[in-house]
Amino acid sequence: MRAQRILSLDLPVLSLTDSVSKALGLMDEFKLMHLPVVEDDSFKGTVSEGHLLEMDELSLMAEATLDQESIAPDLHVYDIVARMGWSDVDVLPVVDEGLYRGSVDRGSVLRFLAKRAGWGFPGSTIVLEVLPKDLSPASLMRIVEADGAQITSFNVAPVEDSEFLEVTFKVNTEEIESLLSTLRRHEFVVQSFYNAPEVEDEMRAKFEAFMRYLEP
Repeated sequence: MRAQRILSLDLPVLSLTDSVSKALGLMDEFKLMHLPVVEDDSFKGTVSEGHLLEMDELSLMAEATLDQESIAPDLHVYDIVARMGWSDVDVLPVVDEGLYRGSVDRGSVLRFLAKRAGWGFPGSTIVLEVLPKDLSPASLMRIVEADGAQITSFNVAPVEDSEFLEVTFKVNTEEIESLLSTLRRHEFVVQSFYNAPEVEDEMRAKFEAFMRYLEP
């Protein structure tokens, strides 16, 4: 999925003759911290709320410091996520040969991840801690499928101040008690899991039984 497929034409744009007051009003209305500045379809840059708050409300966009951060129409959505994260922006203008084509905001990216990247599929999420040398997505997939489940999304990230990797994946079932046992049998460290009523109910029952045991 590319930027041109998820861009929005509904997000507001500013012109060089718009005032700081108008820009801040639009940012507040649309709950955004950045807006593109466009003149005759030509992309001039992006202005931030933080910069505008330091200016006089009657000043114009032509006087503002504009950031030239933009993305090409063919940039993949995963790269868009990375750009948003590293640049700490909530809107990325899509620009083709200097012409403004629309913008991608965080809402567009989240909708894509939920609908197309498997994040929004029903099922349970499991988080493992794995050493890089032990990480084999193909082997993990075989273990999961042998237990009767399927992986619908998969993500790997480094654990801060650790040699381990955090492997997060979603499976297409909420009944993961057997799968968790299988993963532990294969010496995977299960850091956490989510949306697994079967396991949560069992853990709650064991805790309540333990508390009754402690009662005099």
